[in-house]
Amino acid sequence: HAARGTKIRLLVSSVLESRKDARMIEELASDYPNVSLRKFAYEPELSLSPDEALAGTHRVNHIKLFIVLGRNPAKSVAIIGGRNIHDGFLYSQPVNLDAYPHLQHYGAKRSLTLNYYSNWHDFDLAFHDDKTARLLASHLSTIWHDDDGSLRARPFSARSQVAGGLKPGQARHFMSVPFVDGRALETYYVNLIDAAQHSIELVNPYLNPTDAIGQALDRAIARGVRIEIIGRIDMRGDLGGEVLTALNEEFFEKNRGRMEILDYKAPDVVLHAKILMIDQRLVSVSSVNLNNRSFLHDSENGVV
Repeated sequence: HAARGTKIRLLVSSVLESRKDARMIEELASDYPNVSLRKFAYEPELSLSPDEALAGTHRVNHIKLFIVLGRNPAKSVAIIGGRNIHDGFLYSQPVNLDAYPHLQHYGAKRSLTLNYYSNWHDFDLAFHDDKTARLLASHLSTIWHDDDGSLRARPFSARSQVAGGLKPGQARHFMSVPFVDGRALETYYVNLIDAAQHSIELVNPYLNPTDAIGQALDRAIARGVRIEIIGRIDMRGDLGGEVLTALNEEFFEKNRGRMEILDYKAPDVVLHAKILMIDQRLVSVSSVNLNNRSFLHDSENGVV
């Protein structure tokens, strides 16, 4: 596609790249003037506290959006969900790439390496509609063309006025950057949980909610809302999997008997889907993990 002149934009997080992956896409961008590469790297102000300064090492762009705008409108598509571009989201076993020395081999290594391989199950929405794909590309451009590094996207709180009110089947795309938008995503999820009258259904592998979301879940239980969660306790296979497993175990133990919690135990597969459903009327499919990172540190997106 690059050789044919297609305009290609790649937005990645510098702290989540292996050296070989970084070199591959940097060479792609240098070889073709129609390939644009942007690397997200949070640079805290010098006046911030040591805690905030540390955020520069772990705040990442976690937005997941793959868009193709076709010269033929019938070929346009936008895909949203939790999926990373990584072998483990596509193949059940590591792929032999000996014939392609410029590509990254992901192996069975663990600990803190970025070269590890795990097999993941995820969930996506695909919009095969040119107008929708272009609307989403326009929204994503507010992240791509950030305001002098401030990362202020189109305000999360901006309202769309719809004649006659919202109707069943309508959708909204959201993007959040919590350290500049006042943690609007956390407020939004709290409001969704507080609006539940009958049921809350969650699919999420990372169960370490913020205090505000935990309190909203407590209020829902107190008023008789049924909460069902599909999660996965054992997150070994993920980066930092032992810590994630301990956090999930703590959540399961705290809420045993208060919620219906199902442990996703597909062998040798790590759950990665992120779904929230309220009263079986509203559903969010997104990149949002039910943890502090998604609501306090990382940029996220999804469709409601």
